[in-house]
Amino acid sequence: MRVLVATDSWTGLRSRQVGTALARAWAGLGDEVAVIPMGTAGAGFRQAFEDLREAAGLDILAPSLPDAGADRWTTGSEPLGRLIAGLPADGGRVVIELSRAPWRDGGRGMVEYLRSRTGREGRQGRARLPIVVTTAEQAGLELTGLRGVVSLEGRAERMDPARMLALDQALCDWAEELTGDPEAGTVPGSGALGGIGLAVSALGGQVTTGPRLLLDLADARRTVSRADLVVTGCEHLDFQTLGGEVVTQVLKLAEPLGVPVIAVPLTSEVSARELRQAGLEAAAPLDGGPVGGAADMVAVTAAAGPVARTWHWGAGGTSFPTPLTLGADETESRPAPTDPSRRRAPSPEAIRGPFDHQWSRPI
Repeated sequence: MRVLVATDSWTGLRSRQVGTALARAWAGLGDEVAVIPMGTAGAGFRQAFEDLREAAGLDILAPSLPDAGADRWTTGSEPLGRLIAGLPADGGRVVIELSRAPWRDGGRGMVEYLRSRTGREGRQGRARLPIVVTTAEQAGLELTGLRGVVSLEGRAERMDPARMLALDQALCDWAEELTGDPEAGTVPGSGALGGIGLAVSALGGQVTTGPRLLLDLADARRTVSRADLVVTGCEHLDFQTLGGEVVTQVLKLAEPLGVPVIAVPLTSEVSARELRQAGLEAAAPLDGGPVGGAADMVAVTAAAGPVARTWHWGAGGTSFPTPLTLGADETESRPAPTDPSRRRAPSPEAIRGPFDHQWSRPI
């Protein structure tokens, strides 16, 4: 059978290391296994990005930006425009990781600086726009209106209503000027990073999250469509956060393809009913103590052994007897998990250090 492992990092272990340790438990049973390193902006994304071989050729920047505090309403985003304009014209595509921003100008400073360097239409700016990676919370924010940045943050700091209305109207006017659409600021994601989401989108760029980008780079949708099982996880699984964006994004990818997903966290407090509601087939916490580093990978593999034996198609294992069908763009049906033709397996000894069995292309 084929198993894809895409799990978050644990304290002391990078995502690649956690995935490798878990994958060895299935490889030891003769299964074909693969790992996609995962991580969120500000918490493991950079490490996962550097460990993902499909990211080769992409440069990553994580600029340090000061917290503007109350001045964020008057601070412009020109520094980001300067950073983008300074990227080598003949370089490869760049990824900029920003989990927060010190401005709330709708990206106006960035756009105006790029226009001053590339002309009013900003054609060169569009060609050189980086991929901006942020958190899931930021990526879902609206810029204007009742759910907009001014409304949410202004009410939290008890801003004067008249000032809130003035700031929001200024952003509405800017959004319409930039896009031609008076409702552009109410689109989810337009408020990301104080409005950089609006500006980057208008210039033809992309604002995304760490897990989404990593899954896209690894062509994970096509990989999942050929897998029999997906293993995800985090350090602690709870129902409120469901382990964070890594787990939720893996579920969103696998669910429409009909591939079962299990979670293997260190600890869990989610009931079986809550797991089903979330779309997980099961959670198998290893219930181990703190993981101190790479030396503990062998212990993680050993603890995951019973989980792998349970979720392994064959004698004594769980079975899903009904073959599943690939997506509409595919031309064949996925064989049943017990089909011997699927059992092209690497040996456990072949899996050392950086996991070499990532699926860089569909299999």
